[in-house]
Amino acid sequence: MKKIAFIFVIALTMIFTSCKKDRFDGPDTTPENMEQLTVPTSFDWKTTKDIQLTLTANASGIVEVTNSQGVVYQKAFLTPGQPYAMKLTVPTYEKSVKLKFMGQEASLELGTASLNYAFN
Repeated sequence: MKKIAFIFVIALTMIFTSCKKDRFDGPDTTPENMEQLTVPTSFDWKTTKDIQLTLTANASGIVEVTNSQGVVYQKAFLTPGQPYAMKLTVPTYEKSVKLKFMGQEASLELGTASLNYAFN
């Protein structure tokens, strides 16, 4: 019985001493309001970017503009010989979009604010 009580006391001591939280008493540098934030002047706070996309095709059909995971941003009907211009708004983290038209797929890099593509 003494062994059980001794083991129980040792176990309780180990449990309570091992459950200490590490506390760091450093200076609190979290800003309390927007005026205290230090933001670079080049930061523009935008979460989306606008792309002017002009598409042309030799046949009539529906084109889909998607991201790399297949989420459709916009659909449009293309007419042969007539350029179709669309304003495409995408998240700023997107670096490319995919175009799907009548079984054709193309990938466009979003390097500039104005892009052109012609389907064969």
